[in-house]
Amino acid sequence: MKSLLYNFWFGKITLWKSYWIVGELINALIIFLIFNIEINYFNNINIYNQLPFINFDNFHFFNKIILIIWTIYITVGIWRSAEKYKGSFIWVVLTLIFLSYRIFTLRLIFF
Repeated sequence: MKSLLYNFWFGKITLWKSYWIVGELINALIIFLIFNIEINYFNNINIYNQLPFINFDNFHFFNKIILIIWTIYITVGIWRSAEKYKGSFIWVVLTLIFLSYRIFTLRLIFF
């Protein structure tokens, strides 16, 4: 497990695995987990009113910090994987644009 986290951080995992498995699938699971922690441990029932769209402004500070750390981790891992990608250049460009948007929207957590 430790080597898998290390390999992801340094972009040693292929781009499609980094993006689709970690960036989308595992990211959705982490957000679902944070959402459940927010409801069950911090009793933030107001989140139900925001469904199907989640507004991270109302999350507890602890969950915001976890979300920021997780987002930075997956962004760096996918970015480094995109830099090492040897296939079509369009996939690298599209990945980097999406990651830039992800970092840009990260500011919405606190503002």
